[in-house]
Amino acid sequence: MIKALVGWLRAPFGRREQQSGGEVVLSRIPHLVDFETPSDEAICLHEAGHACAALMVGLIPEFIEFVDGDGSQGRARNRMPVGDPQQRRVVACAAYAVEYNLYMARRLTNAAGVVIGEKTFIHLAIGNNAALDKIKFFDEDREGADKTWPADDDRAFMAAGHQLSGRLPMDLVVALAEAMLNERRLERARLLEIAAPFLK
Repeated sequence: MIKALVGWLRAPFGRREQQSGGEVVLSRIPHLVDFETPSDEAICLHEAGHACAALMVGLIPEFIEFVDGDGSQGRARNRMPVGDPQQRRVVACAAYAVEYNLYMARRLTNAAGVVIGEKTFIHLAIGNNAALDKIKFFDEDREGADKTWPADDDRAFMAAGHQLSGRLPMDLVVALAEAMLNERRLERARLLEIAAPFLK
C-alpha cells in the first residue's frame, strides 16, 4: 500500500534572527520536543512530515504554515495536491510516521519535559493530531457519536504510519520543520527552492 520512498534531502535555511552582537542564527529543532502542549517545534515536525511525504511521492505542496487567526481547526495547516489514492494515504499518515519515529527515539515529552509513554503518545498522536489526517487517509469521516474512531480504523492508520516510518527521510523532515519554524510559512516556490539541489 505504501510506495517506497527514495532520496534524502537536506538544506540549511530559515529566517535569520539578529542577535545583539550582529551574529545571524537559525532556530533549530531541539532533541526533546514538547508533544503535549504542543510546542511550535512539534507542530512544524507534523506539517513537515506531510510535506516531505508529498515531495517523495512526486507531489509538491502549495504551502505549509502556522495559522495565527481565530476560527482555525488547528495551529497550522497545509495544502497538498490531491494525487491518487495511494499518494493521499502516504501523505495523510506521514505526520504520524514522523511522530512515531520521534516517540521510538524517546524524543517526545509532556509539558514538564518528561518523556511520554505509549498510552499518552497514542492518545495525542491518534486521538488529537491525526483527526483530520485520518479523514484524508480513509476519504471519509468515521468518527462516532462518542467522538472516537473505530479501533480497527485507528489500527490500520497506525500500521500504515509504522510501515512508512522506516522509509521516511527524517533529515528532510527536520530541514523542512526548521524552515517552517523560522519562516512561519513555506510556499510552493520556497519548497522547490529548498529541494532543488537534492532532486537531481
